[in-house]
Amino acid sequence: MRRLILFVLGLTAALAFVPTTAVADSATHSYVLVMEEPNFGVAPNGDTIAISGDVDFSVNPNTAEGSGSFSHRNAAGTVLGTGTWEVTGLLDYQSYGCGVVFGTPIPPDFCGGRVATSVMLDTPHGELPGILTVIRVIGPNPPNSIISNGDRSEGATLNVPGVINFNHTAGGDNLIIQTG
Repeated sequence: MRRLILFVLGLTAALAFVPTTAVADSATHSYVLVMEEPNFGVAPNGDTIAISGDVDFSVNPNTAEGSGSFSHRNAAGTVLGTGTWEVTGLLDYQSYGCGVVFGTPIPPDFCGGRVATSVMLDTPHGELPGILTVIRVIGPNPPNSIISNGDRSEGATLNVPGVINFNHTAGGDNLIIQTG
């Protein structure tokens, strides 16, 4: 009996120090990701991507639809290409929670998190598949790695396999609104 009590106390103490992200449940939740202003990503070679648009998505089951536009520039700022994108599926949504930013209350349906979608890009070189990820730091549970990254924590990344990977966020203006 004593071993069981010590085990439970040890497990409880260990769980208290595990960083919390989002509390997952099996309920259906619906959201809209709004990117009225550009969200930026940077590739290792210095190229940048500016992305705007909207995504309606839900979890349990995972569904998504949406579209927008992008502009790809080289490190010197020269436009290399522009085009549009359309969501083809929701890959993942990691919620950071809703209704608070660094302890300050905000509307309860304003949420944060990491939204990853598969997209089809319509480019000057034809259609290309990609993975678009958008990050918004709202909620009581953003990962410490996001918070410590400063202004490079929010924004977008876009991986176009075999072509280019804008794998670092570089700021942006977006909002995730819980709709259901």
